[in-house]
Amino acid sequence: MTDLRWVLLALGILVIVAVYLFSLGIPQRWLSPIVELRRRKAAESVRVEPAFDEPDQPEEDDTDTAERSEAAPAPAETIVTLRFIPNSKTIASDKVVLALRAEGLKHGRYGVFHKHANDSSDEPMFSVASLTEPGSFDLSRLAETKIPGMSFFMVLPGEGDPVERFDSMVAVARSLARELGGELRDDKGSSWSIQRERYIREEIIEYCHLLAKPQPYG
Repeated sequence: MTDLRWVLLALGILVIVAVYLFSLGIPQRWLSPIVELRRRKAAESVRVEPAFDEPDQPEEDDTDTAERSEAAPAPAETIVTLRFIPNSKTIASDKVVLALRAEGLKHGRYGVFHKHANDSSDEPMFSVASLTEPGSFDLSRLAETKIPGMSFFMVLPGEGDPVERFDSMVAVARSLARELGGELRDDKGSSWSIQRERYIREEIIEYCHLLAKPQPYG
C-alpha cells in the first residue's frame, strides 16, 4: 500500500503541473505526438493493490477470464504533430495559403487547411494550422497578415492507413519547407531528423497493432 500511495502522490503532482502549464496558454497541438500512448503504457505499469474492505467478487468462468486476459485495452485517441518554422521570423499568410493549395489542401472546418484522400472523404488525412492562436487562417486578411509558422497534425486512429497518412504529411511538410524557406521541427521544438521520423513511425505502427487487438468485454 505504501508504494501505491507514492504512485498516487506522483500522479497528483503531474496533474497539478499539467494544469499550471495549460494556464500559461501552451497549445494542445504542441504536445507530444504520442503522449496518450505513453500515458497508457505508464498506467499499465502501475500495479493497484486491492483494498482490504472490498467485498468478495463473484467467481468468473475460466474461459471468460482467459479471454479477458488476452484482450488489450483500446488505445486512446492521440495527435501526431510536426511544425514548420520559416527562416525569417514570420512569413506572409497569402504566400503560405497559395503553397498549401498547390499541395492539394483545402480551407475548411475550424478555419484551417485539410488534406483529403479524395473528394468523397469527410475526414482529412491530416490538417495544417497557423502557429498564431487560435490556429485559423483568416482568408479575408491574408494580404495584411503574417504568421510565425505552421503546425501539421493528424488525429489517430482516423480514416485510412495511419502510416501512409503520416508519410504523406511529412512529404508535404518537406515540400513546403523547401518552397517557402524554412525548417521542420518536432513537437518539442527540436530539428526534424530521419531518426525522429522513424521513431514516430514505429510508435504509430505500435499504435495500430494495439488498435487491431481484441478489446475486453464490457
